[in-house]
Amino acid sequence: MKLHLKSTILSSLLLIGLFNQANSFKNEVFKNSIKTVIIENENKLIDFPLTFLNSPHQLTIRFDDIANEVKQYSYTFIHCNSNWEQSKDLFTSDYIDGYEEEEISDYQLSVNTAVNYIHYAQSFPSENLKFTKSGNYILFVFEDADKSKVVLTQKFYVANIKTEVTPKPSIPIEFDYKYTHHQIDFNVNYQLIKTNNALNEFRVVVLQNDRMDNLKKNIRPLYVKQNELIFSNTSATRFEAGNEYRILDFRDIKLKGNGVEQIFYKDSIYHVLPFKDSKRAYLKYSSQYDHNGDFFTSLLPKNRNPYLESEYAFVHFRLGRKVPLDNSTVFLIGAFTSNELKREHSLIYKDSLEHYEAHIMLKQGVYDYAYVAMKNKTSELKWEDTDGSHHQTENNYTILVYYKGFGQDAEQLVGFKRFIFQ
Repeated sequence: MKLHLKSTILSSLLLIGLFNQANSFKNEVFKNSIKTVIIENENKLIDFPLTFLNSPHQLTIRFDDIANEVKQYSYTFIHCNSNWEQSKDLFTSDYIDGYEEEEISDYQLSVNTAVNYIHYAQSFPSENLKFTKSGNYILFVFEDADKSKVVLTQKFYVANIKTEVTPKPSIPIEFDYKYTHHQIDFNVNYQLIKTNNALNEFRVVVLQNDRMDNLKKNIRPLYVKQNELIFSNTSATRFEAGNEYRILDFRDIKLKGNGVEQIFYKDSIYHVLPFKDSKRAYLKYSSQYDHNGDFFTSLLPKNRNPYLESEYAFVHFRLGRKVPLDNSTVFLIGAFTSNELKREHSLIYKDSLEHYEAHIMLKQGVYDYAYVAMKNKTSELKWEDTDGSHHQTENNYTILVYYKGFGQDAEQLVGFKRFIFQ
């Protein structure tokens, strides 16, 4: 039975192409009607999709289906290594105690909205489903009890802290990077873990503003000293600092919030027209408050339910530029993109209007966003030619420490540190 369940899930994933060339999972939606996928943390001290092994705190997956009829959605979980590849030597019962899949039974219809939708929510772990291993996890949602009908995949983490992470961020000393980058040095104390091969048995990942497109992984320590891994002065933990995010606030669909030029109703849906943005590349740094790329579904006035009463709108982003960037594609980034690089968030250049534009359906709320560019035949997004990059920029960084000792069947998440730098 164990083998059958594992092989069924894996076959389904391979069949629909969930794996990319690196055989790793992404935060992805495979049904056009599914919108606003988020994982909320009940632990308000951690604004990150992470829970702790044997903790009472739950995570909650939420998403909307732009539909008039309720669908049967079910979910299960897949344990992954630090590269988001499925843990090869595990069956589902090796990391879940209880039901290995369940139906999502918490759903509600939207209330008095121009676009009808159904809001689904599911909290986990629960009395019927508990995690027995730490590590990276994929929440796998499917339709009609058929795992080949995948609806979405979403990343989250289960930690069992056995290390102490001490961040030592700084500005790079190299001239080419000192004004535009952050250096994320840190130490990892692993005295609670007995190992004779620390260099090979630990893996470390560093995230900037929860982005998956520029994460640093498989980082090697500079050296090991008395049960401590030292990560210092290496390009492997150097990040382009970027700029403060732009903010769009359309919590009130009748009034113009921050960044909004116009709101109008056409073809049975609202439309939000932000002010045309200008490039910020090569300008001096200007301090402003942002949410480090996050977004919030929210309403004004506040005495309503944002999950059920928020409107959907087409948001028409525009980035003014007299000529397009040479050999580059411009993308929108922010948590509303699931912190992944996706084609649907690329912008098209309009010669007659002298701007880039993108039209994206978003739920009422507050959104951080930025423009970044990718050179053709590369895979790296850069702020330099669009929104600029400054060492003064405040960013959220997350350090994740994984361990897989000799004879163990999967990587464990044994270290977690989240902090703001600058």
